[in-house]
Amino acid sequence: MNSKQLRAYVALPALVAAAVGGLATWSQLRYTPLEASSHREAPLIADDPVADNTDLYAFVDPNDATRVTIVANYIPFELPQGGPNYSTFGENVRYEIHVKNNASNTTSDDITYRFTFTRVNEDPTTFFNIRLGAQNLKTTYTCEKIVGGVSTTIVTNGVVPANNVGPRSISGGAGLAKANYETDVRESAITTAGTGEKMLCGPADDPFFADLGAIFDLANIRPTKATDGLSHKNCHSITMSIPITVLQKNGKNAPSTILDPDYVIGVWASASRPAMQTLSNTANPTNSGDWVQVSRLGMPLTNEVITPIGGKDAWNARTPYTESSVTDGYLSNPELGLYLADNSPMNGAAPKPAGQTYYGEAIPNVAALRIQSKSLYGRAGFPANGFDFRNGADGLYPLKGNPALVGTAFDPATYGNYLLPGPGQPRSVDIKPIFHTGVPNQAPYQLATGKTMLAPGSGSAVNPLSAGKPFINNFLPVVGDMLRLNMAVPPTPRNSADFSNQGLLAAAALGLTDGRFNKDASLQNIPNMDGFPNGRRLEDAVDQIELKAVSGVVLAAIGLWYDDFGPTATNPVTPQLGNVLGFTTGVEKNDTTIRARFPFLQTPWSGTSPASGPTNSIVAPDLIVSTAMPVEAGTYNNITITKTGAASFNGPIVVNGALVVQTGGILSTRGVLATNCQAITGAGTFELQAGATLRICATDGIAATGASGAIQLTGSRSFSNDASYEYIGSDAQTSGAGLPSRVRSLTVNNAAGLTLNNGGVAVAQTVALTNGNLTTSSSQLLTLLSTPTAGTALVVNTNGIVSGPATMQRAIDPTFNAGAGYRHYSSPMVNNTLSNLTSNVAGFTPIYNTAYNTAPMPSAVTPFPNVYAYEQSRVTTSGNAGSIDFDKGFFVPLATDAMTPVRGYDLNIPASSTVALMGTLNNGPQSISGLARGPQTQSGWQLLGNPYPSPIDFTEVSGVTAGVTRTNLDDAVYVYQSTGQYVGSYRSYVNGLGGSPLVASMQGFFMRVTTPGSSNGSLALTNAARVTTFATTPSFNRSTADTRPQVRLRLQGSTPLIDETTVYFEQGATAGFDPRFDAFKLPNSSGMSVSSLITNSELSINGLAPLTGAAVTVPLNVQVSGAGSYSLNAIDLLNFNSATPVYLLDTQTGARVDLGKQPVYSFTANTASLTGRFSLLFGAAPLATAPAAVADQVKLFPNPAKGSFTVVVPAELGRTAVTATLFNQLGQQVAQQTLPMTAAGASAQFDVSYLSLGVYTLRLKSGDNQVTKRVVVAQ
Repeated sequence: MNSKQLRAYVALPALVAAAVGGLATWSQLRYTPLEASSHREAPLIADDPVADNTDLYAFVDPNDATRVTIVANYIPFELPQGGPNYSTFGENVRYEIHVKNNASNTTSDDITYRFTFTRVNEDPTTFFNIRLGAQNLKTTYTCEKIVGGVSTTIVTNGVVPANNVGPRSISGGAGLAKANYETDVRESAITTAGTGEKMLCGPADDPFFADLGAIFDLANIRPTKATDGLSHKNCHSITMSIPITVLQKNGKNAPSTILDPDYVIGVWASASRPAMQTLSNTANPTNSGDWVQVSRLGMPLTNEVITPIGGKDAWNARTPYTESSVTDGYLSNPELGLYLADNSPMNGAAPKPAGQTYYGEAIPNVAALRIQSKSLYGRAGFPANGFDFRNGADGLYPLKGNPALVGTAFDPATYGNYLLPGPGQPRSVDIKPIFHTGVPNQAPYQLATGKTMLAPGSGSAVNPLSAGKPFINNFLPVVGDMLRLNMAVPPTPRNSADFSNQGLLAAAALGLTDGRFNKDASLQNIPNMDGFPNGRRLEDAVDQIELKAVSGVVLAAIGLWYDDFGPTATNPVTPQLGNVLGFTTGVEKNDTTIRARFPFLQTPWSGTSPASGPTNSIVAPDLIVSTAMPVEAGTYNNITITKTGAASFNGPIVVNGALVVQTGGILSTRGVLATNCQAITGAGTFELQAGATLRICATDGIAATGASGAIQLTGSRSFSNDASYEYIGSDAQTSGAGLPSRVRSLTVNNAAGLTLNNGGVAVAQTVALTNGNLTTSSSQLLTLLSTPTAGTALVVNTNGIVSGPATMQRAIDPTFNAGAGYRHYSSPMVNNTLSNLTSNVAGFTPIYNTAYNTAPMPSAVTPFPNVYAYEQSRVTTSGNAGSIDFDKGFFVPLATDAMTPVRGYDLNIPASSTVALMGTLNNGPQSISGLARGPQTQSGWQLLGNPYPSPIDFTEVSGVTAGVTRTNLDDAVYVYQSTGQYVGSYRSYVNGLGGSPLVASMQGFFMRVTTPGSSNGSLALTNAARVTTFATTPSFNRSTADTRPQVRLRLQGSTPLIDETTVYFEQGATAGFDPRFDAFKLPNSSGMSVSSLITNSELSINGLAPLTGAAVTVPLNVQVSGAGSYSLNAIDLLNFNSATPVYLLDTQTGARVDLGKQPVYSFTANTASLTGRFSLLFGAAPLATAPAAVADQVKLFPNPAKGSFTVVVPAELGRTAVTATLFNQLGQQVAQQTLPMTAAGASAQFDVSYLSLGVYTLRLKSGDNQVTKRVVVAQ
């Protein structure tokens, strides 16, 4: 007898033996090309399709949450017309579905379902597959259930439905005579075992979907022309519906939470054959020997994308329980990562690790998927260069041994040694656990939502190691490849608007960005938490999900954001993250529907359906771009880029209909390759709508007509004047005459630069010099627009300048004063004079009357000037009422005086007037020095100004303001707001409190020199202080949750005029004035003023030492515009515990208002000055039996007193009226008042203008209680 041994099966025993030594034996350092799905995934199994696992699915039944559906598919690429010997299950193959539910046993399955099949030829006389009710290959099966090593047969003679050969074979009288294939053939074969499992084994539509042709062509992803490589292909499927009670290890009736760890199972499938097959030329083949596993599958793509080609057959021969440790290495440095990083890093990526080679440039179609190279760089507490997750980098390993890991999954006491095994294994923290252990509901594997904010100065970055919002728990610590599913997670309804093929990535996106789920860190049932990799649903686009996972999107979800989330960034949803989330391979769903109920897989394609042959018609397609995607070269009818779309044209594009970029959409005429700069041609029309973006690589920009520029369609071209234009060429570019004279934003991202040649451009929002200069001239002028409602345009000098003249406008917000009033200005130009500021301004005629400077009564000078500067040395008096002393610093300059950079100027100008300055824009370091402070009470004030064509940000973090260096200057910043022609108020900001920390372009502001009698004050600014994001009203963000106890009190009457004061408590602050913590109260000429009082000053922001339990009283100075009704409103009352109530005390009415229960207090004023009437009491009031504590609550101010002083007495001094007596140093009584005591205490004002200079004693007596205070009278 002649015989031969089949290569595959003779080799397998040796293969298994060799595999014990590790897959490295087989890899020989060779890599596999990028592949998708488990179709022909390994050399040996490719020769044995009947035993080839193609896909595995496990999901909770969307119709019955008490059951889990498991689908194991075999036999790849079945052609529906593949007769006459159609595919079916093999006789000499053991098909098994394995379930692991208990980590206490790490060496074997807990449940195994084994399927074996028998074929019978019912009609050997015909070559047809079906004839006269008989099949020439009828297949039945037996199912064994193996638990604890004990096998029980639960199904015998299960029927495998016939292949869907065609309507005559199925429905015809000469065939099976079944009216409907699905109901009469397929569904009738569904079997239910006595143990509760329901199953169907048979042909089905292959539910996997992917553009296999493009993927195998070195990842030549083609989203706009993708073809589903599994379209109209069938497979053979073992589909089971199993009660959760059968699969769950502890027999629970209900999970404790939707992430109950007891409900986690691991599922894998396999196929095995006898070790030996002998062929004969006189008899049927015979099989003998032990059963040898030839194929297995758990997570999709493991053996395709992770395992090198030399190790694939060995991987197929192993079980998860004998997984080679070398696979951990592949997962920690997945080959796919080599194609998602650049050998020459681009777009700000960090330099590559020494000795590492990447291949991103060779596969440009996945350029959107660039792995983090410097995540969280520049954040305190982490490596300065951030975390690099590219192949060969160290990932999070630099944190090894850090105490911050205690209590996290990285703690060596838990899983730290597995997750952080060593340097050079960056993906050991995400890809490895996803594939080999599942992911626990434990920090850091929780969403960034609700995680602890990083230290101040880190923007909105969170500590990724902290606890956040739970969204996954499929942790089963048996190291090996399985599809892990938490059966407690409710299924997402398939008709839900939230249902997504992005699986768990979609759940993460909702948990981070959707208002229903991103408010806090509480556990919620977020849609798609039941999606891959928590199990796998038939609809999940696993090729996309795994590509995005390798690109680092899971790391981003837990707070390890992408590279473009800079050190002070406030929005982690950056363009790079958007590119990853929006990435598509072009095939988003199966080529047919998914059935609504078991077995869920769709009817197999018929051999006579259109699946059996292609059509030859060619039609120019319509294309709708709704995500970030490249567009392949070709001819199109219409192309529409929607508000969520971002299209990059990879080659010549011909449009015959309309090319429309809708509001919010992005069109780039350059593809992902630097050489791709192709004009768009054809007979079609072009429309760039308002709010859309056009990225232009053509050297001659854009043209309204003709055959030049990036857009050369012969139909009409419409470029909106409210769109954004980005020039992204590699050679020097001109704007082109098609650039509108007004645009929303203009970006230069071309190192060779851009020159205007369209007659000049006015920009409404942003000029971004990302990389390269913008060249202008007097005939090609850049204008930065400003309107009261639409805001003021800004310039972002990332890596470029405006070379040439520009005009910057500054409009006035008329909200509080629609007429003339004082407004403070500064110059953003290198060289300018005051005449430039005040000339050619509609509705404004400058008056430079320098007689004001020396007049005995400046207010009587005519004509009265309306242009001023400020010089603190002119303040030569102290003690005058209101703003008299402070106002002496204003003087009238000359029109020819230079506008000094960083200096401010004061104009009395109508709100309708828009000031415009022309010149060369400032950029880079700007400073002013020699700032002095004289000896007077109001000395040292400096009117400074923003020197940049963008707002500057004085946000303080731990006492540091990025880009701002103060020398002998208080930290506080004061900005004036006009409320009438000659009246207004100041908003102040210091230490993260008060008004906005932003100072607008061309805005003047006050600061104060700290040390009296000094002249070395200075302010230095750099570009780091500049705001880089446009906003109609610039917003600001505190970088971390503010935990300081604080109250912000607002004073308001019947008009919109308001004033505010803040009192807060922080370590380092004192009861006196602290330059670091406090802001003075500059006089408000509007008549509305509220401040807190310290011994010798009024404060708008008052920082005090932390509360220690003793009560603290803070007197308030309230001034109103006249008699009438007013309110004090605690609009912020934060971080006080229940033991520290905060009261507002009114000594006139006796009201004692608990602001925690009643934040608004309304009152009536009979006079404008209410000094001493109101105070704040923090904490429980002291007892009268504690005289020292009561004495601490008595407040006297100012002290030293000039002309008068006010005393505030707590109610705890006594129940009777207070006798207040003032004695001189000889003990003689010089003044006395009786103060009526109220429930809120008492207050009074003493006139001491007639007393001699000296020290006096004030005695306060109520009944038997008495307190004395020292008063200094300074005349």
